Amino acid sequence: MNLTDGAFLREFRDHWPILLAAFLCLLFAFSAPSFALPFLYAPIIDELGWTREQATLLATAKYAAGAIAAILVGRFVDIIGVRRGLILLSILGGIAMLSFLWVPNQLAYYSVGVLLGISSTGIIVSIKVLISRCFHASQATAMAVAMLGAALGASVVPLIVVPLINEYGWREATALMSIGTWAIALPLLVYGLREETLQTAMADTPGRSGGEPTAALLKVLARDRQFWFIGLAVFSAAVVDQAFIQHQVLFLELDVGMDASIVAAGVSAMAVIGIAARIGVGFVFDRTSSRGVSLMYLALAGAALIALFVVNPAVFMMFIVLRAVGHAAVLLDSMVLSKHVYGVKNLGLLLGIYTSCVAVGFAVGPWLVGRLYEVTGSYVIPFIVCAFVALFAAIILLPVRPIYWLASRERERPAPESAQPVRP
Repeated sequence: MNLTDGAFLREFRDHWPILLAAFLCLLFAFSAPSFALPFLYAPIIDELGWTREQATLLATAKYAAGAIAAILVGRFVDIIGVRRGLILLSILGGIAMLSFLWVPNQLAYYSVGVLLGISSTGIIVSIKVLISRCFHASQATAMAVAMLGAALGASVVPLIVVPLINEYGWREATALMSIGTWAIALPLLVYGLREETLQTAMADTPGRSGGEPTAALLKVLARDRQFWFIGLAVFSAAVVDQAFIQHQVLFLELDVGMDASIVAAGVSAMAVIGIAARIGVGFVFDRTSSRGVSLMYLALAGAALIALFVVNPAVFMMFIVLRAVGHAAVLLDSMVLSKHVYGVKNLGLLLGIYTSCVAVGFAVGPWLVGRLYEVTGSYVIPFIVCAFVALFAAIILLPVRPIYWLASRERERPAPESAQPVRP
C-alpha cells in the first residue's frame, strides 16, 4: 500500500473529523499529565528531600495503575462507547492534576500517580480502538497523525511548565496545566464528537463482530507463541522508552551539567522532530508491519548508547533524533502488531492486553534505571542495560508473522488480467 492508494486516501477524506477529535484530545487531555512530570522531580526533591528513586516512583505508580486500567478499558470500550469513555477519563485526569495542590506525603503523591495512570492509559487505549476500527489501509499512519497531538503537546509542555514552576512552584504549575483539559478537551468531546459520527465510521469495519468470549479467547492466546513474543517485545521497548523519558531531564541537568533551559529546548526539539518521526514510522509500519517495528526498536538501543557520549551539540542532536524515532515506534507498536497479527475481532481486549504490557514496561523502566543509578552512582550501567533490552525487543519480533496484514495485502492486490492472444 502507498500514499496513492484509493483506500488510503478515502479513509482520511471520510473520517477526518474523528482524526481531528483524537488529535485534540491527545493534545490537551493527555499531554499535560504525561509530559510535565519529568520537570517536577527536581523541585520535588528540593522541597521534600526525597531521593531520585522516590520522586520518580510516581511514574511507576502511574503506569502500574495504567496496566490494570488498559485491560478493563480495552474490553468494555465497545459497551460504554469510546466517546463516553474519553469524557470520563479526561475528567479523571483533570482532577488528578488539581490534586497535586494538596499532596502532603508519598502515599498521596503516588495515589495521584494512580489516577493519572488510569486516565492517560485509558485515553490511549480508547483512541487506539477508535482509530483501528475506522482506518484500515492507513491504520498506523492515521494513528501517527492523531499522535501528533501528543507530539505537539510534548514540544509545548516543557516550554510552559518550566516558567510556571519558576514563577508559582511545582504544585500550582501542575494545577494550571489542567486548564486545557477543562476548557478545550472536555467541551470538544461533549459537544464536538457526535455518537452518530462514530457509529457511521465504524459501520463498515470488516470482521468487527463475532469475537469469541473472553475466557475462550485467552485460552487460545495462551497457546500462541506469537502472542507472548509480541507482549515481551512491546514490554521491553516500553521499559527503555519510559526510563529515558523520566530520567533524561535529571541526567542532562545534574549529570551532564546542561542548563535547565537548554534541556527544555532539547526535549521540545525531540517532540518537534517526533512529529515527522511519527508520520514516517507509521508509514513504515503500514508497509512493513512487524519487521518495521523490529527495525525501529534499534533506534531505542542506539539512543541509549549515544546518551553516554552527550558532550557536544552534535551528539546531543543525534540523541534527540534517535529518541524521537524510538519513541514514535513505542507509541504505535502495540496497535499495529495487534491488528496486523490478529485482525479486528476482539480488538479491544487485545489492545488492552498489549497496552497493559506497555504500561507495565513504563512502570518498570523508571524504577529500574533509578535503582541501578542508586547502586552504581551513575547512568552508565543503566543505559547499557537499556540498550540490550531494546535489542532483545527487536530480535524477539523476528519470528512474528502478521497474518491478517498479509491477507489484507493479498486481497488488495489487483487480479491479473486474462492473457490476450498475440495478433500476427
